[in-house]
Amino acid sequence: MFQAIYDKGSDCLKIVGIRIQGSSAMNLRRTGVFLVRLGVLVTVGCASQPPFPESSLTGRIIDVKVGETLTPNKVTAKPGDEIRWVNTTSAPAEISFDKSLDGILSCQRGFVSGGWVSRLGSSDLDFLVIGRMHDRDYASLCFSARGTYAYDVRMEKTGTGRATRIPGIVTIE
Repeated sequence: MFQAIYDKGSDCLKIVGIRIQGSSAMNLRRTGVFLVRLGVLVTVGCASQPPFPESSLTGRIIDVKVGETLTPNKVTAKPGDEIRWVNTTSAPAEISFDKSLDGILSCQRGFVSGGWVSRLGSSDLDFLVIGRMHDRDYASLCFSARGTYAYDVRMEKTGTGRATRIPGIVTIE
């Protein structure tokens, strides 16, 4: 007979000892099978967190409403806060930043990588991300580095077919 002794104060099962009674080979074999199954169970249960969350795990959520204008068009937040652009129109919208966001994001939803590109008039390469929102949808970013980040929201005006550009600023203090 065997019995697992575990720590109840942990989020994941943590084995701190095993008590085995009897010394037959069958008991040792059962103990080995039990430990292997328990190890697989603990590994699967504790390793299920995604590496890059879609939402802020520690900060607050700040909504920016995208319509005829941006409300608010200037946002001040702290590292880890989630900036969420909410498309209130019936047309799709696209968010693009004026400088690279490589290495300064801690979460994202609705943004895709534009890849490494050379901007017009510059020989430097920038890593660009672009947020795409369908009508009545949202996209969000969490910034981990302090700084000021200018961006543009582009959307096609319904009926006219003309694209509009609305500038905005995110400041992380």
